[in-house]
Amino acid sequence: MAQSSERKINFKSLVSYGIGDLYGGGSFLIISTLFLFFLTDVVGLRPALAGLVVFGGKFWDAVSDPLMGCISDRTKSKYGRRRLYFLIGIVPVFISFFLLWISFKSGSEFLLFLYYFFAYVLFCTVYTMVMVPYSSLPAEMSLDYKERTRLSGARMIFSQLSSIISGVVPGMLVNNLYKDNPRMGFLLVGIIFGLFYAMPWYFVFKGTWELPEAEQNMPSSSLRKAFSDMRTLFRVRSFRIHIGMYILGYSALDVLSALFVYYLTHHIGARGYYTACLGTMLISQLIVLPLYLFIANRLGKGKAYMIGAAIVVVIGSLFYGIPAGASLSTLMLLSAGLGFGLSAIVAMPWVMLPESADADELVNGLQRAGSVAGSFTLIRKLVQALVLWLVGILLAAIGYTANTQASPETIQGIRLFFSFGPTTLVLLGGALALLYPITPKTNAIMRTELTKRHEGTTAPQEMLSQEARSALAKIGGHVDAQP
Repeated sequence: MAQSSERKINFKSLVSYGIGDLYGGGSFLIISTLFLFFLTDVVGLRPALAGLVVFGGKFWDAVSDPLMGCISDRTKSKYGRRRLYFLIGIVPVFISFFLLWISFKSGSEFLLFLYYFFAYVLFCTVYTMVMVPYSSLPAEMSLDYKERTRLSGARMIFSQLSSIISGVVPGMLVNNLYKDNPRMGFLLVGIIFGLFYAMPWYFVFKGTWELPEAEQNMPSSSLRKAFSDMRTLFRVRSFRIHIGMYILGYSALDVLSALFVYYLTHHIGARGYYTACLGTMLISQLIVLPLYLFIANRLGKGKAYMIGAAIVVVIGSLFYGIPAGASLSTLMLLSAGLGFGLSAIVAMPWVMLPESADADELVNGLQRAGSVAGSFTLIRKLVQALVLWLVGILLAAIGYTANTQASPETIQGIRLFFSFGPTTLVLLGGALALLYPITPKTNAIMRTELTKRHEGTTAPQEMLSQEARSALAKIGGHVDAQP
């Protein structure tokens, strides 16, 4: 496929694409750090029931996320098969986020549970409708490894920027400006950030495109069959490794995010440190991200992930030894170290997404980046829901009760889970990254093979060099990776 047919990726297009992840990077951070606390300490739900609000809403996601991927792959409009949903989603993005943060006084805990359950289902549905097509787009804006990395890198920069804003401002509203009226603080979070996440989608729509080549091998099977055929993604060896790294890394991030406020409140005894520590961690993630993108383009994205994982394991373990009453400067220093490692854990799985779409085409013969992105969006939300549910159960198991003084045994449990839960998960993710087979060199081999297929000039396997056959085997899982 000739590269001359591509439009130029310039600064404007990088910004236009990247700004969409203000929503993706920020909304889930607020949910992972504050939603469980909002449900337990403001709304008044029991911890296990509050966790069930999030976990229960994911049963719908098990259908909606891969379904949206299949729908996106088959959409035909004058705007393309992805960009149409950016326009459709602007108003729903605002409404669905806002509804999460309305608090009610009710004598029925069951009615409260039902409201937040359905509000969360609505949020997840809207998120799916917008973010699945969005995540598919880099694979269809460019065919070049480095250009795709630039697009995904721009997305991650805006994601990290949104994480900083979303991590600091809600805490200021709830813990400082409205500390005596947290209900109003959370309501303002819903209004302000609902608008913040909704408005960029018009600019994403205007500043992005889809290459004509993206529709060459559009899936032709029925939607029902395509949905059932999602399992064929797991035939691809590199995809299995990739999604394993993603699950483990983001599980670690969710455990850390959910327990950070409990760790600071009950072990350190300084809940007010939360905003400063989280802000420091997020800023450090953003600062070091360009370095990881450079490493990814030179050595490979798996190597960048491994470096970040090693840093998280070391720094995360150090948190266990921090004594009660530790200074803010000490905690900020360790938070910065965590951010240096988490930057790769957060960014690399999404930067790898276009290559997983190519590997799927290599093995299964279809350009279905939407289905690949849909599976990742589903996994992201299922993992977060499961983690938050388990955190709620663990808090109940160690005797945590909202708005009371935690016992020494409860505090010890919080310290253990906060320090060694994330480090164990990240260590396993780093081990998987050792096996990740797509590097700049092997990706070039894969792109050459796919280009030949598009042009109808694919060479028989016996005519490929040993190096090419080995690379394709490691990516696809078998030597004769063919559709």
